[in-house]
Amino acid sequence: MKSRIYTVFFTAIIGLSLASSCDKNEVETPSGTLTDPIQINLRSAEQEMVKTDQSFAFAFFENVFDEESLDKDHNFMVSPLSLSMALAMTQNGAAGDTKTVMQEALRWRDFPDDEAINDYYKKLKEALLKTDPSTSLSIANAIFTNQSVAINPGFTNTNRSYFDATVQQVDFSNPATTSVINQWASDNTNGLIEKVIDKTKSDDLMYLLNAIYFKGIWTTEFEVKNTTKKPFTDEEGTVQQVDMMKQKAKFNYTENQLLQVVQLPYGNQAFSMMVLLPGEGKTLKEVLAATRQNDYWHSLKTGMREAEVDLFLPKFKTEYSKKLNEVLTKMGMGIAFTDAADFSGITDLPARISFVKQDTYISTDESGTEAAAVTVVGMELTSMPSEPRRVIFNAERPFIYIIQENSTGAILFMGAVKNFND
Repeated sequence: MKSRIYTVFFTAIIGLSLASSCDKNEVETPSGTLTDPIQINLRSAEQEMVKTDQSFAFAFFENVFDEESLDKDHNFMVSPLSLSMALAMTQNGAAGDTKTVMQEALRWRDFPDDEAINDYYKKLKEALLKTDPSTSLSIANAIFTNQSVAINPGFTNTNRSYFDATVQQVDFSNPATTSVINQWASDNTNGLIEKVIDKTKSDDLMYLLNAIYFKGIWTTEFEVKNTTKKPFTDEEGTVQQVDMMKQKAKFNYTENQLLQVVQLPYGNQAFSMMVLLPGEGKTLKEVLAATRQNDYWHSLKTGMREAEVDLFLPKFKTEYSKKLNEVLTKMGMGIAFTDAADFSGITDLPARISFVKQDTYISTDESGTEAAAVTVVGMELTSMPSEPRRVIFNAERPFIYIIQENSTGAILFMGAVKNFND
């Protein structure tokens, strides 16, 4: 695991891939005009799937948060959507107890129908790409398979159909294959994430990848001239001078005894960044614990009202890489990483997940956010084969941020800014 934190830029989200294998939002909007966001209409069952996705997102984020707190406690960012989409492709080849634990970890226990789950991701992916032409967004999926192993065509056809995954047979014993996979990641994140694996080996079965790229411009941009050095105090009481952006504008806002929440929209307001700032004397851990309560996140969002906000927000940039085997094991998926795994829907040979890894990037400044994520699922053979009120929101202490699509609440990225140490 590695985490590099910079203080150069501020907000990062998902951008548009330039590679031909990636879905693109290519509609150009004339300067000064923005179309209304396209509302994503979901059936009641699909709305429940969004809620389960949100539950998975907060559980995933909290587990990574806890691990980071025990390590170097740096800033980090993850993409719940990228992870769940990569695992959704993978579970299409799982069977028996392996499939059960994967669905439970992903909070799909009430949605055992594979077709309904696949349909949901297909609809969500297509809708996210269309909802805001002023925001660059791409979502791409790929599967690289061992050319010497027979793969169930039903597995690859399902992922082609629902996830628009490109499928390529490769020689994992050839060192050049590593470059092919890393180049795919770079192409589909606009060059932000250039390396996701170090090497391949002959007994690798396949690599399943999801890449998300986002680039959004603030609906209400910060003026560079208003950015000044201001103090930022971490939870240990250490004070650092950071580049603090400032503006006064109307934003959706709410607060309670635990935290303040402000919603910063991008483009035509289809996407936004939600900034969760613990109150004085409160901690990020307490905020995270609250978000795990039933309907807490929903009630926060429904309680937001327009307010005139004196907003102070630091510029930040984070690059992060983490192997997720332990996190997913704690979330109940442990069997998928063992010789007892059942992926008979992929191949007749015994196979397991060797690793799940996510690389992310986010940069936020006065104009907006650029962010990207690549999730890799590596698999191996187990044997060879009214008038708003006035408020002050001053992010001068650690905070959490969430990047979401607003009409569904689908969470694309989540992160924590805890300090500005290199």
